Amino acid sequence: WDSESHARELAVESWDDLATSLRGTVEWAPPRPQIIFTPHPAPDRRTLMSKQNYRCAGCGMQVAQQYANKFRYCEYLGRYFCTGCHTNQLAVIPGRIIQKWDFTRCAVSIFSYRLLDQMASDPLFNINDLNASLYKIRVLDKTRVYRLQLHYLKDFLTTCRFAIEQVASVQAFLEVTPPYFLAEPHVYSLQDLVQVKMGELSENLKDLVQMSLFHVKDCVLCQGRGYMCEVCKMPEVIFPWQLTKVHRCPICGNCFHMSCFTTQTQCGRCSRQHTRRKNSILTVD
Repeated sequence: WDSESHARELAVESWDDLATSLRGTVEWAPPRPQIIFTPHPAPDRRTLMSKQNYRCAGCGMQVAQQYANKFRYCEYLGRYFCTGCHTNQLAVIPGRIIQKWDFTRCAVSIFSYRLLDQMASDPLFNINDLNASLYKIRVLDKTRVYRLQLHYLKDFLTTCRFAIEQVASVQAFLEVTPPYFLAEPHVYSLQDLVQVKMGELSENLKDLVQMSLFHVKDCVLCQGRGYMCEVCKMPEVIFPWQLTKVHRCPICGNCFHMSCFTTQTQCGRCSRQHTRRKNSILTVD
């Protein structure tokens, strides 16, 4: 179990009302809500209609072969529908975005249009797992960096009494932002991805990060919560959101200069915590 899988389960449960009440037959089954991560190949009408037994994928209505050209193709489900179940509504297709960064609005069935609209705000797409090469797209990679920086900045801003007045707009954003947005910087909803494409999300996050950094730089409390590199012991205060400069211990969160930390470096804080636990066990015994 993980939060991403749980989010998908909750999303699918919330789409149950989309499922048709029609019962399937041996030759036809009604469409069910599903998340499709890959685009379909170019459709071959004759082959697909034959596989569908010349029935509409939405209602099961069957037509003679000579009328098969009247059916309309749904780019999301990859099936043909009658004109009653497909009115040429347009929507972005998740698989096209994930695989090709293609936001072309394509014709989909009524069922798919409602499904895509209902899933729009659900955090279903982990870019790092589905297609990490998308991070070659600059605006998407910048968004990832800003989200990760805000994830670390949030811990400082939400516990700093001076931040309440000085960066109220940032705190307001943090309060209304869904937990996944900062905790899982690779995870996006369809809505998020569209905003990234339009450039809106990256610019908004950039402003929030800059305001937060200005506050931390001049705040005595936030500066006091920074880290000193235990390897070089330089007096410079470092922070976990300095992603190109700082290595953060994945266990305890302690920070080091990236240039100082190697695979052989031991985290001093982890070592101290281990020693304390060991001593407490010996004391109890």
